[in-house]
Amino acid sequence: MKEQNNDTIPIRILQQTALEINVPQNSSLREYLGTKDETSRTPCARKPPKYEVYNQGYSAPPKVLLVLPPMCMYEGAVKRLIPPLGLCYIAANMLKHGYEVDILDCIAEGYETETLIAPNIYRLGITEEEFAERIESSDHDVICFSMIYSSDIENLYRYAKIVKQVAKDKVVMAGGMHASIYPEQFIRDAGQWDDQPVIDFVIRGEGEFRLIHFIENLQQGRFDIHADGLVGWHDGDVFINPQYTQIQDLNDLPFPAYHKLPLEKYFHHNVPFSPYPRGNRVMQIYTSRGCPIGCTFCSSTNFNKAYRSRSVENVIEEIKFYQREYGIDEIQFADDNLTFDKKRSIKLFNELEKLNIQWCTPNGIMINTLDEQVLDAMIRSGLYQITLSLDSGNADTLREKHRKPVKLQRVPVLMDYLKKRGVLMHGTLVVGMPGETVEDIEKGFRYVETLPFNSMNVFIAQALPGSELFEVSLQNGAITYETSLYIDTAQSTLKLTDIDGKVLEALVENFLSAYNRKIYQRDTETWNKKYQDHQKRMAKICIGKASANTSAIIEASNESKESEWA
Repeated sequence: MKEQNNDTIPIRILQQTALEINVPQNSSLREYLGTKDETSRTPCARKPPKYEVYNQGYSAPPKVLLVLPPMCMYEGAVKRLIPPLGLCYIAANMLKHGYEVDILDCIAEGYETETLIAPNIYRLGITEEEFAERIESSDHDVICFSMIYSSDIENLYRYAKIVKQVAKDKVVMAGGMHASIYPEQFIRDAGQWDDQPVIDFVIRGEGEFRLIHFIENLQQGRFDIHADGLVGWHDGDVFINPQYTQIQDLNDLPFPAYHKLPLEKYFHHNVPFSPYPRGNRVMQIYTSRGCPIGCTFCSSTNFNKAYRSRSVENVIEEIKFYQREYGIDEIQFADDNLTFDKKRSIKLFNELEKLNIQWCTPNGIMINTLDEQVLDAMIRSGLYQITLSLDSGNADTLREKHRKPVKLQRVPVLMDYLKKRGVLMHGTLVVGMPGETVEDIEKGFRYVETLPFNSMNVFIAQALPGSELFEVSLQNGAITYETSLYIDTAQSTLKLTDIDGKVLEALVENFLSAYNRKIYQRDTETWNKKYQDHQKRMAKICIGKASANTSAIIEASNESKESEWA
């Protein structure tokens, strides 16, 4: 990270006590949180607009292309194909305000293209040559990139550079979580081409209105160097503005512009967030933004801390629209904390029941928000699978290392209730946190073995940029900024714990193998109900060859090999 002069950095005091205590001083994350209204006790004063000349302007509003670059994936990972919901929201709001905009999802357009770029690492999506051809023939004036995972940053840089190589007059912008929290490092590391920056500007935080504000000024041949959340190059140096505000009324946003995507490709491949769906035409939906809980390993909670929700009526209208327009037969809720507001969630599920549509929660549900009243409403409305974000079966680990409020004593009761109602239960665990021992992990595994999950993912802890864990690990020298960009939750790529990497990986693999076997033997009928329709395609939806865990699922789903599990 860039060295900072401690004498010139103002003190940033954070609202949440745990963050104030644990996020290192003079870190990029503290600077980010300390200048946002939602997280700072000492927010920055707004500056009045100050316009700087930028090109000659445009006779008509500039046309915008929103780009999701190819994704980096480790061998064996499932090739999920999910419409870029954030870009669809930005596109919808631009269309609402009269601007021309298109979306290019490089992953969807090149889903069958797997390029080996390093040992066991693939790039999924259209090739550089195809992207160059598309840009060269494009009439868009502004190319805006975004990415979901920090591990895709090199792809974003490479494809942004291609824009400058084939169409140097186009304005190149970027956004997303990583660019928002680490804007200076991000924009400088993008480099230059022909003595010009590869990335001209960055928009921090929510882009629905910030991008419109930028385009309005760009048409007039200028930009506001004091604009909320705008970062860019000016007079040979980088200027950075805080990300002050958030959208308070999410109902003001139009429904995502899914019509700007090749939706039938997503339906055809049918590998959504939860990759073994019951439906054939699955749609992802956000009903809210933000999660105030603050798990140490999570970056999303710092990008969107304050919980904001859409009205139940607005959400229901969106689902009805998709049923009419696209014939969807399943919803996957992608909220960070769907049931955070109990009263609202019950109202939502009661209304959802009238639509007769099945749904699941692949992004996880906070266990402490659940009780029989909430579960009853969820089940009546079409819930067929719930992801329970347990994260550890060890109470000490949850309290001291994850800082996640999970009441483990409630879990068996809740799961027994769900099992009796026929709901599939998927679990998630995170192991290998700093200070965690083999004994800690094994204790957590023993607890989980007593629970009736129908499927399970175990992630090896990664210091995700934007998380408290990342900043602490960076400060104590456990990682570097560069090494943290290689993220694989199936491998111990970053040494965050004293446990040997191979030992940690073996712990996870052995647990999953034994637990999958136990799940299958315990309830073969339910196992087959979940996996049998997907058995033939399982290996095909993995990058390279299937992982050990996926291979085990394939074998267990194959009745002809049942004897191997005896």
